[in-house]
Amino acid sequence: MITIKNVDRKENNLLERIYIVEIIKGLIITARHFFRNITDINRVPTIRYPEEFRPLQGAGLERSRHRLKKRPDGKPKCVACYLCATACPAYCIHIEAGEYPEDPIEKYPVRFDIDLSRCVFCGLCVEACPEDAIAMDTGIIPGGSYERYKKITLTKEDLLMELKEEPESFIGASGRLWAEWLGVEQRTEERGRRIENKRGSH
Repeated sequence: MITIKNVDRKENNLLERIYIVEIIKGLIITARHFFRNITDINRVPTIRYPEEFRPLQGAGLERSRHRLKKRPDGKPKCVACYLCATACPAYCIHIEAGEYPEDPIEKYPVRFDIDLSRCVFCGLCVEACPEDAIAMDTGIIPGGSYERYKKITLTKEDLLMELKEEPESFIGASGRLWAEWLGVEQRTEERGRRIENKRGSH
């Protein structure tokens, strides 16, 4: 049952009503930070981006600029299945599919654009891809631009990128997750066998 609770509010005195004391407190805090930043520039928490760059840490490494992976023959791993565009909550991925002349069964992206002005960097496109063709591990944080299409919109040519010392992945994201799950299952079974062996020895 919903009830009403009366709260006794404290009435402000004259100084609190005219906010003189609070304004002085705020000015003191602002002045303290101002003079501290002038006298000791190394303690300033901001950086001069993009001239200065702070390395990403932790999960931030998995939420940087997108890239499309390549196969050993140089073709994109993307098969234009539209799952990443469907999973994208910002609708910032635009794909146009085509077919290889020598293999009309398999598709490839004739056009693959990502509008970074709408992207929220949620990573759902990476999770949805069944071919492990898209990643967000470049470590590049895109900035603003006065030219929307040339700078903010990434084309397929901009996205095709291989990182140094990247292992070739012949299985998709679903296969990778399945392999990781199998690894957990195998470790669990081995741990169970070790426990049973210890019990049998006693």
